[in-house]
Amino acid sequence: MRKPNLRKMIGVGLLLTPIIVVCVYFVDLPVALFVKSRLYANAGWSEMTSDLPDLLSMVVLFSMLVSLLVYLVRTRKGLYDDTTAFFKLVLWISPSSYLVKTLLKMVFARVNTRHWLCEHSLYGFYWFQRESGFEGFPSGHMLVIGALLAAAWRFYPRTRALCLATATLLGIALVATNYHFVSDVIAGAYLGLLVEAVAFTFLIRDPLQPAAGNS
Repeated sequence: MRKPNLRKMIGVGLLLTPIIVVCVYFVDLPVALFVKSRLYANAGWSEMTSDLPDLLSMVVLFSMLVSLLVYLVRTRKGLYDDTTAFFKLVLWISPSSYLVKTLLKMVFARVNTRHWLCEHSLYGFYWFQRESGFEGFPSGHMLVIGALLAAAWRFYPRTRALCLATATLLGIALVATNYHFVSDVIAGAYLGLLVEAVAFTFLIRDPLQPAAGNS
């Protein structure tokens, strides 16, 4: 399995930066207002999406526990194959991606979409602001779930269509429910791919072999 090219990934990030900036200044607000005026004009949609539970921490915890269990069982049996490597990778990228999103949200402290819709004068980034409502950038759901989907994409090529469809639908849902601006979603998706690529580079040997001293 070929290692990811981190220099190329960083280059992609540099190319995405101006796109994200354009979205911040020219795309995010019109899209958020469009969603509010068109989709939220529907009483059913408004009620259904007004208080969606945030299950991201549960996704992280569940994926960590399952991955740890499978990894321990397989390594104790001496099974060092792609499946073992996959669960090892997931075991690390679940908490690390969650940590990255938490730290970046604190750094950027961007007003989230729903908070801005209640008070338009608050639009922008409030660096290192820790108050509620200033945690919009990047999208944590896209970052964490994007990293997990990237791992599945790498190890299980047959799932790639499903991974792409899931990521696309998640991004659309986050914007269509006014949980995030478009730029939040783009940045979160890229950072999820980057976290997975970095973790794979430093954690997974090809082919996977037991560490020295292990049987």
